[in-house]
Amino acid sequence: MHTVLAVAAITLLRLIWLATNQPNLYADEAQYWVWAQDLRFGYYTKPPLVAWLIAGTTALCGDGEGCIRLASPLLHAATALLLGATAARLFDARIGFWTALTYATLPAVSVSSTIISTDVPLLTAWAAALHAVVRLRERPTPGRWAVLGLALGIGLLAKYAMAGFLLSLALWLALDREARTVLRGPGPWLAAGLALGLLAPNLAWNLAHGFATVRHVGANANLAAGPSFRPLMGAEFLGAQFGVFGPILFAILLWLLARRATWRDPRTRLLALFVAPLGAIMVAQSFLSRANANWAAPVYAAGTILVVHWALAFGRPLLIRASVALHLAAAALLFAGPPALAAAGIELPRRADPWMRQRGWDVLGRAVARAAAPHADARFLFEQRRDMATLIYYVRPHPRDALMWEPDGVARNEFELTAALTPEVTGPFLFVTRRAEAADVTSRFAQAERVARLTVPTHTDATLTYTVWRLDGFRGYRD
Repeated sequence: MHTVLAVAAITLLRLIWLATNQPNLYADEAQYWVWAQDLRFGYYTKPPLVAWLIAGTTALCGDGEGCIRLASPLLHAATALLLGATAARLFDARIGFWTALTYATLPAVSVSSTIISTDVPLLTAWAAALHAVVRLRERPTPGRWAVLGLALGIGLLAKYAMAGFLLSLALWLALDREARTVLRGPGPWLAAGLALGLLAPNLAWNLAHGFATVRHVGANANLAAGPSFRPLMGAEFLGAQFGVFGPILFAILLWLLARRATWRDPRTRLLALFVAPLGAIMVAQSFLSRANANWAAPVYAAGTILVVHWALAFGRPLLIRASVALHLAAAALLFAGPPALAAAGIELPRRADPWMRQRGWDVLGRAVARAAAPHADARFLFEQRRDMATLIYYVRPHPRDALMWEPDGVARNEFELTAALTPEVTGPFLFVTRRAEAADVTSRFAQAERVARLTVPTHTDATLTYTVWRLDGFRGYRD
């Protein structure tokens, strides 16, 4: 009960913050909202679960920023409780409580709870699958295999990084003799069938679209040109993990993975196997090409349990308490600091603002809408995915029939796949671009008229600046 109350209190504070402080959507969030207006079994860059979640929450409370993000704090709460329950099964209730509290206050979780992303449902599914594995370790039953299969399928619908769980599961079964006893009976086939059954519609969508999402995942890894050693980028990725997991916790986790004792105990070995493989892959990726800091997020599910267990079982509870206190203080500074400074009339420069990417879009949307008002016959045209997604949301009424300039015929995002401008559609258009001049675009039309040059200050040292053109008589991308 104490675990539930602690996680509920943190979640309530996050819900209150979402209701009273609503930074603008950043581009990916706006794109997911656009997807939620047209529900499918797949999208170019991601599986469909994030769009389904947004469709569900906005059906309940509308299309405001807070409601679009509503699933995030709720799912993170579920993840914390699942990890706490897993830790309690492996060790004891005290470790379970501190695991849930530690996860709920992680720096990355605090930030992630205020945005909607594919990582959020992925982590919940990962935690559910880990709990199912621990229960299977105790006694394999069809019901527990079914939970594992459902968690795997849902996780893959959230983000294909869930495949990393299968790698860790295979290593655990291969390296732990006692673990292999869970494979007896039809349970594994049940789990595989349920996971594939859930994923099948998305696989069918990919098949119909040339495996667009799978190809995007490969392109995102950026290894097509061949690997090259990039020590600075690798060091940057490793450094970022101290911020994602917290400096104290990440240092302890690295030390635990290097200890033989961690790998001797069956319980801690299980947890380490759900940390080390994916973590090693992400570190290698960061040195060979690039890796975003959040790509390693799933390793901190088992990682949290591993660190909390060591600290409490071996007489170091102060480390966990200090870490939680540090994370709470950082969250208070992050979420209360900018509003307090704004109330005091202090404006932050862009680089000092934690919400720097989420300022001014609502104002820009209104300015674009005013510029477009005399041109009601024209459809919007964009040349960048981020601009198109964000302004579809912030221009009212939402220009959901907007088109994307796509001259090379190679789709690289959902808009280029489904809303590319084709020669059959000649205009008129309202072309919105960051560029003051865009002759490569405007020259392809019989008529081109500059409608407005819009500048929206976002910080003392930054603005959003866009040009709006009226274009008509599209002649095609090339003669």
